[in-house]
Amino acid sequence: MKIGDLEIFPSKIICVGTNYMDHIEETKLEIPKEPVLFPKTLNCLITENQPIIYPKMLYENPKMNRVDYEVELAFIISKTCKNVKVQNAYENILGYTVFNDITARKMQIKDIVSKLPWFRSKSFDTFGPIGPQIVGIDEIKDPHDLNLELRVNGEVKQKSNTKYLLFKIPELMEYITRFFTLVPGDIIATGTPGGIGPIKPGDLIDATIEQIGTLSNKVILEGENENI
Repeated sequence: MKIGDLEIFPSKIICVGTNYMDHIEETKLEIPKEPVLFPKTLNCLITENQPIIYPKMLYENPKMNRVDYEVELAFIISKTCKNVKVQNAYENILGYTVFNDITARKMQIKDIVSKLPWFRSKSFDTFGPIGPQIVGIDEIKDPHDLNLELRVNGEVKQKSNTKYLLFKIPELMEYITRFFTLVPGDIIATGTPGGIGPIKPGDLIDATIEQIGTLSNKVILEGENENI
C-alpha cells in the first residue's frame, strides 16, 4: 500500500493497548505490568480520504452499535529484526505516521467480559486508517514529545502528547521482538490517549500528530457510495 510518497508491504499490524493512563482510567482496565499486544488484520488498512465503513451488522444491532475512534502514533519497521535491544531500537524503524484504531466498542466490551480476545472488534474492513504520510526517523528528533489530537466534525475529542506513553518505542521494540520477527513495512501502533468516543455515518474524522500531519476519513454506512 502507498502512504504518501512511500509504498510499504506490511505483513502484520501490531497494536498496543492501555498505553496511556487517562485511557486506562476511562476504560476501567488494569494498569499493565508489560505491554498489552493485539493484532489487526491487513484488510483494516485504508489511507487518507478513503471512507471508514460502518458495518450494517453493528449499526442495526442496539447491543453492538457503538464504533469508536482512537488516534495513535504508529511506526513502520525498516528491516527484518528479532530480539532487538532497547539501545538498538531506532536502527530498525523507517519512520512515523498517524494511525486511527477504529474499534467496535460494545463488541470489544462484550468480549472482554467474556474473557475473549479483542480481535474481531478491531478487525472489520477499513478499521485501520493510516497516513497521510510516513515521516522519516531522522526528521523527528523525539517521537515521545509530539502533540496528538482527534476531531470529529471539527470538534476536538482527543488531545494529548506522546510523552505520556507508558511504554516507549524502544521498550515496545524489545518486548515485541522477543516473540516474533518483524519485517519491513510492519506497522506498530503505540496506543491511544483518553477521550475515546463514538462515530456515526456522515462524520468526518481528522486525526493529527505534530510534525506528521492530519489523517482525514469520512464515515459511511456499509452499502453507501464509497466514493463520496
